[in-house]
Amino acid sequence: MIEDSGLGLILCGRDLTPPVKSRDIGIVVIEDALASDDAAAAHSDVSADHLAYVIYTSGSTGRPKGVMVEHRNAINFFAGMDGRVQRSSEGQDVWLAVTSLSFDISVLELFWTLSHGFKVVIQTDRRHAAPAARRSARQKGGTDFSLFFWGNDDGPGPRKYELLLESARYADSRGFRAVWTPERHFHAFGGPYPNPSVTGAAVAAITKNLDIRAGSCVLPLHHPARVVEEWSVIDNICNGRAGLAFASGWMPEDFLLRPENAPPDNKTAMLRDIETVRRLWRGEPVKFTAPGGKEVSVVTQPRPVSKELPIWVTTAGNPDTYRDAARLGANVLTHLLGQSIAEVGEKVAIYRQTLAETGRNPADYTVTLMLHTLLGEDKEQVRDIAREPMKAYLRSAVALIKQYAWAFPAFKKPTGAAKAMDVDLQTLDPEELDAIIEFAFLRYFDDSGLFGTVDDALARVEQIKAIGVDEIACLIDFGVPAAAAMTALEPLATVVAAANPTIDDAPAEGDFSVGNLIRHHRVTHLQFTPSMAAMILMDDGARQALAGVRHLFIGGEALQSALVRELRSVTDATIENMYGPTETTVWSSTMTVDGQVDGVVPLGTPIANTQLYVLDQALRPVPTGQPGELFIGGDGVTRGYLERPDLTSERFVPNPFTLSGRMYRTGDLVRRDENGAIQFIGRVDHQVKVRGYRIELGEIEAHLATHPTVAEAVVVVREDEPNDVRIVAYVRPSGAAISDEALRAHVRERLPDYMMPAHFVTVQKFPLTPNAKVDRARLPRPGTSHSPQPKTKSFPEQAFVSPVGDAAQHIADAFKRVLGCERVGMNDNFFNLGGHSLLAVQLHRDLKSSLASELTITDIYRFPTVAGLLSRVSDRGAANAKLGQVADRAAARRNALAARTGRRVS
Repeated sequence: MIEDSGLGLILCGRDLTPPVKSRDIGIVVIEDALASDDAAAAHSDVSADHLAYVIYTSGSTGRPKGVMVEHRNAINFFAGMDGRVQRSSEGQDVWLAVTSLSFDISVLELFWTLSHGFKVVIQTDRRHAAPAARRSARQKGGTDFSLFFWGNDDGPGPRKYELLLESARYADSRGFRAVWTPERHFHAFGGPYPNPSVTGAAVAAITKNLDIRAGSCVLPLHHPARVVEEWSVIDNICNGRAGLAFASGWMPEDFLLRPENAPPDNKTAMLRDIETVRRLWRGEPVKFTAPGGKEVSVVTQPRPVSKELPIWVTTAGNPDTYRDAARLGANVLTHLLGQSIAEVGEKVAIYRQTLAETGRNPADYTVTLMLHTLLGEDKEQVRDIAREPMKAYLRSAVALIKQYAWAFPAFKKPTGAAKAMDVDLQTLDPEELDAIIEFAFLRYFDDSGLFGTVDDALARVEQIKAIGVDEIACLIDFGVPAAAAMTALEPLATVVAAANPTIDDAPAEGDFSVGNLIRHHRVTHLQFTPSMAAMILMDDGARQALAGVRHLFIGGEALQSALVRELRSVTDATIENMYGPTETTVWSSTMTVDGQVDGVVPLGTPIANTQLYVLDQALRPVPTGQPGELFIGGDGVTRGYLERPDLTSERFVPNPFTLSGRMYRTGDLVRRDENGAIQFIGRVDHQVKVRGYRIELGEIEAHLATHPTVAEAVVVVREDEPNDVRIVAYVRPSGAAISDEALRAHVRERLPDYMMPAHFVTVQKFPLTPNAKVDRARLPRPGTSHSPQPKTKSFPEQAFVSPVGDAAQHIADAFKRVLGCERVGMNDNFFNLGGHSLLAVQLHRDLKSSLASELTITDIYRFPTVAGLLSRVSDRGAANAKLGQVADRAAARRNALAARTGRRVS
């Protein structure tokens, strides 16, 4: 789209990243422009014939096409909607926008609504769009809480990651912000976490709201491209919730993974590679030196969902690292191991000051503090539970660091120890070591952790908040039994709720469901596609909330009467069927659905200054009741396709019914009924030829949708095997599952046999495109989505009779092989099960070679059931036996005659 536009200027907010960077494209930051002394009101000479905007079609028929909409088109559309969209004379109307903002419906949902005084609520489409950063508790005056993991590996055994996964599931629904997992190598201390991208992927797959973070990724141990590709996978799994804290590493042994970055070069490598990671994440090509010295430009795959990667720099307390993080524009992750709350506060102040000095807003950046956490009803009881696990945890750390003990910040550096290696814990006897570990535990429990009761924790939170910390990462796996750690999450969740005031003008944290948004904002108007409406109706909360909506607008696909009935069962809202392609400026006609309707709801009447024509291939009006292609004329017809003159001339044709102007040929097949209403039949390009018959798939869909227990039906033609073309119907039931035979009986009521689907596939919901229409390309292959056995039958069904005898079973097995069926009975009809002429040839060859060499192809058509073919094969066998007896008698007579006459008779 950017390439097509040939743009020279991009306007963006300060908190947004421009989608492209080019010397030929200027970037103007809106906030800076408004603050400039040169700011002045723009003068415009725009007229009705000038281009207003270009909007792209969904691309369902190939490359998306840019539709050029002029100002007169948009003005006419506004006038048309003024006459079709009801508004309240009292109070403010509220429009909930649930469709993709890239869809042309947004012209109505955003532009028209805001110009008419509506309040517009936009729901983030988490299925398809890159989500905006989740609103954090600190932005609402509170403190974010996360879960942090850095457990000691207690040896082989099952359920090693049970606490990680179960606590993540719990935190996902209780207002927590994130889950952090670290990177640790070659030792039991932190041993379960050698790669945070692996544990992060596991958490991403089972959560919906939590951010997935590395706490930390030791960047000098990895190639930055590898880090980006692994975390891009996670970002896709969790739909944009990934984040990384980077650490420089401190254990020399770890750097056998990448010796060139070993200390003292580790911190320099980390700071250098952070910027490389950012560039790769954005999709910029980065050059690396390949074997042989050649430079290779790399763009990582897969591409992540989020445009920018949230980054933290991990620091054990060095003020210079805080400054480095600020200069990088990174968040900070730190802890209270080896430093006091007051000391952390001093360093946070340095960090905020450096941010300001670099021109950044300090409020936009996060300081996260990791705290060991265990809560309960009694502080001393919690102390007893935590003591031995915490001390064992610290002993494990001592065993890890050996002579580097004081480099590890769990212990304060002793007075007089100028360097980390001045003190060797191996020289301490067991009593001395136990004393120092006991001291470390008591100091940490009383002064530096989130231990005790809910009240103790809230007091610590206020103390932490006062020094400028935005987020507390609660380390819960320091050795207490998993059951105790899980139990302690309940009081921790109480702390999370108590520390974060609620906001009246926002829905519950993380709950942006349609039902919750309708209730919270008192939505009066709602527009959606039929497929999205069906999806919303599956949610009990949304169904109940729809009762409060006053006006529903449905368009983008054929509106089936079954969906109208289902909506009527939950709401008294007005229902307006909306029809129109992007090429004629969104909606061109509407119809208010009053009373009962059968089949597909008509397209309604044209909006202001719009004409609808039903024409044949020669552009002549067709008689009432006859199908024809729908053409649209009037002021809504747009200029055409951007830089696609050939396609524009094909679809935008001169209007023979007016002195000037053009029509747009929609490709929609329709007919006018005796009342003048235009009935939608299907797409011209959905008209297919199957076994010599020209079939309109929309007619099959429309008739299936009239079945009382069918909520939605989609019919396609599939060729899953070469030269085996079959009609397949996908059905979403409104209640109990529907048997295939019931559906076949319903189709036979009005449609000829050649329009009978070969397969009926029951689905619980249809796959959708980004514009919330049914994605026909993603419908499952028959047999991969097995229809459940019906609990009730809508029509009497012939009893299933199992094949009896070897011959009958052989014929039934041949049916199964050729048709791909799971079950075939004696009375099942080959053609009703999906057979056709080509498959009949296959069946004939199968049976002729294996069972009945005398069987003819016409026998398959004359006797299409297993029982019929069995009888035919048996009759032929009996006839052949009788013919054999007659031949034997004739031969005997000839031989006797030859014996009497003395000559041979042939």
